[in-house]
Amino acid sequence: MVSKRLRQLKFIASIFNQSLKEIKETLGFETLTMIFRRVGESSAEQIVERLKGRYNTPEEFGNIMIKEVIEPVIGDGKGKITVNGDQIEIVLEACPYKKAGGFPIKEMEFFCHYTEGLFDNAFKLAFPELNMEITPKELISQSCTQCVFRTG
Repeated sequence: MVSKRLRQLKFIASIFNQSLKEIKETLGFETLTMIFRRVGESSAEQIVERLKGRYNTPEEFGNIMIKEVIEPVIGDGKGKITVNGDQIEIVLEACPYKKAGGFPIKEMEFFCHYTEGLFDNAFKLAFPELNMEITPKELISQSCTQCVFRTG
């Protein structure tokens, strides 16, 4: 027997999925990607505030973010950050949206814009003096085996 909570979550996911479809059809893919990017940026603001005072370097910040924000969603050991001078590379070996199930990730690439906005804005806010931009280089939604976000 399915628990009441699981039925509620399935209902919410169904409504969310249908809402995304309608927003995409009504307002277009570009608007949807912009919304997801902005939600990611907003989430980054909250994360940076929460982590304030717990890091001194981009590597420390990235490791805390991976451990406390990313891995609880995609699984332990599935996120990694490498910092080499002013170059930052974030690798995700799992997709939280694909893992959640029920979302046709190849048709819903706009989810990736949330993650892009999250990483990009988090590092910009945590280290404004570095003037960096983090962009996706590989995405699971584009049939890659992992997601890679990188500066430069």
